[in-house]
Amino acid sequence: MPDMLRGITIDDVTTRDMDDAIWVEVTENGGWHVAVMIADVAKVVPKNSELDRFAVSRVETRYYANGNSPMLPRRLADGKLSLWPGEAKYVLVVDIILSKDLSILETRLLRAAMTSEAKLAFSDIPRILSDREHPQHALIKLISQLTSGLLMQRRSHGALAFYDLGRGLVTNEEGSVQQLRFREDTIGYVIIQELMILANMAVAEYAVKNDIPILFRNHMARSATPERGDLLKLLESMAFIPEINIAAVRHTAYMMLNRAEYGPVILGHFGLNLGAYTHFTSPIRRYADLVNHQQIRAYIRNESLPHSKEEIQAIASYINMRHLENDRAKSEYMKEKAYKEAESAILGNRIEDASDTDFERITKFLIRKGEDCPEAYCDAFLKRLGKLPIICAGLVLLQAPDGERWTELKRALMEEIATAPHKAVSVFDIAQHMPGWQMPVYEVTETARGNLPVFTAMSTVRAGDREYRSAAYEDLTKKGAMQQASAGLLATILGLPTPEMKIKIADSPASKEEIKINTSKDPIVALQEYCQAKKLPLPAYSFEMEGSTNKPVFTCTCTFGSSTSTGQAGKKQRAKRLAARAMIYTLVSGS
Repeated sequence: MPDMLRGITIDDVTTRDMDDAIWVEVTENGGWHVAVMIADVAKVVPKNSELDRFAVSRVETRYYANGNSPMLPRRLADGKLSLWPGEAKYVLVVDIILSKDLSILETRLLRAAMTSEAKLAFSDIPRILSDREHPQHALIKLISQLTSGLLMQRRSHGALAFYDLGRGLVTNEEGSVQQLRFREDTIGYVIIQELMILANMAVAEYAVKNDIPILFRNHMARSATPERGDLLKLLESMAFIPEINIAAVRHTAYMMLNRAEYGPVILGHFGLNLGAYTHFTSPIRRYADLVNHQQIRAYIRNESLPHSKEEIQAIASYINMRHLENDRAKSEYMKEKAYKEAESAILGNRIEDASDTDFERITKFLIRKGEDCPEAYCDAFLKRLGKLPIICAGLVLLQAPDGERWTELKRALMEEIATAPHKAVSVFDIAQHMPGWQMPVYEVTETARGNLPVFTAMSTVRAGDREYRSAAYEDLTKKGAMQQASAGLLATILGLPTPEMKIKIADSPASKEEIKINTSKDPIVALQEYCQAKKLPLPAYSFEMEGSTNKPVFTCTCTFGSSTSTGQAGKKQRAKRLAARAMIYTLVSGS
């Protein structure tokens, strides 16, 4: 056996099929030397062998709540091939030299021997990083520094990457949001995902340069997918929204993206924003990776390639078809399971105490039945009204059948939306994932009242074979006027009374001389002087930030007595000034 390489594995705490190990060092010129070492599965599982046919029949390892169904026999997956600590194993190494700015300077693929020094779990990483005495502390700290840089670089290059350490939220390669079982797993997950993405990208580029037919991993955008910047903003909004609304954002992001597929040619990867990508780092768990190992292993050993490009095409089609079948079966299983749980909750009078997720399932179940909802559900719905996940509101407004109690809930929802018209926009976002709906079109005009601008918005939409139009709505901001128009449009579509929006614009606010506010001054100063003159408490300002750190959007809320106003801008002071100006207008107009 040749000279032994060093490595460690980081996986889920229950993992027994460790097929990748990592090692990182700093180079003399301040760059990085990265080694991603993957079990040499192709040596044991060559093309057309009995084990290869077994793997083809499984396509991938399937994971369940209480175990897994391995792609390869367990004696190999968990034993002979797995990179257990202290056991010398042959590996295929993706050996990468990075510059200081994390550009790839050189990629080598070679066969070597490796002994893992430690089997670490994702949940171990935070503790190791805080314990300087831990034997792996220095290595993990170094790897963490590198992968933080890789993540930042990917995000700056437009990848759909987001991680929330506090909530355990992560994005996968396609940009879909997942919730880890344990929040303390997040840093370890980020470390491994960043290094695996780096290795897979390097192998894809290596295969292209050396004309090696492999299975590329392609991810295409849908025709209706928003601009990349808007998708990134949606993902980043999860850092600021209440936890109860995360499920709706996850669902929205998921519906915007196609599923990735395998193919013999490079079509690009939208989620990662890469020209070429592949899967190479999990040959114990995925047949696509094993096929790529068979190809790369033969190439670096100067042997005939086991698969032609035509065979790669056939394998890609087969794997894609099996994935689709598995996803459909899983979806049907989960749907039926959810409906049974929902029916059980209804029969057991457990609706009121149901979690948000269970309440959504109950809502879908009752809508699917096509009957009026039971009184117990109606009562529970009304009690949740102010804190109801928007997905439930959207389902009831858009899909609930006719019925006295369903109509009562729709009326209540529209009254609640009248106080928070931005929710109507979210309902229309949900509608985009249902057949026959289009995005609303807005007509916005701007006029002036005194020293302040006023925006007027109308909205139209086609749903099915009909076109609906809202009334005209005025607001101090363009966004506010559009939100109100959305709420009015929603009421029109549902055949419900148009909601009273609570915001009225007076015709001549500047003519009311009895309110002595100097509108020619900076709004913040003018409002403060008004309060001091009237011996009133000063207004309170609060801020929320959304968007990326390099392009934030601040929303300032001004609270004065029982009134509130908001302003939104790229800088906090600008947002505060707009909120103060809106409050002044409210006071001057007497609304």
